[in-house]
Amino acid sequence: MVRQLLNREWDPIGVADAVPDEYDTYADKLYVMLIHDHATAAEMADYLWWVETDYIGMQATPLGRKRCEQVVAQLIEMRPQFEAANDA
Repeated sequence: MVRQLLNREWDPIGVADAVPDEYDTYADKLYVMLIHDHATAAEMADYLWWVETDYIGMQATPLGRKRCEQVVAQLIEMRPQFEAANDA
């Protein structure tokens, strides 16, 4: 589910349709931050922003930062689904 979210809502280099596993490493890290590390929304948005601007090298823009924050907000909304799946 995290992969799908990143591919649908984040995809800073525009390759999600052609290479659906491109962001799996970041999806895995975000999942760990969300469920195991209990990271804050700001910490997760900072991580995604770092990936986009520093690691991938995209230009830092206010729109890019807002997109990272929106993706993280959606991810946090999904937390109960992940927790329920872990409890099963």
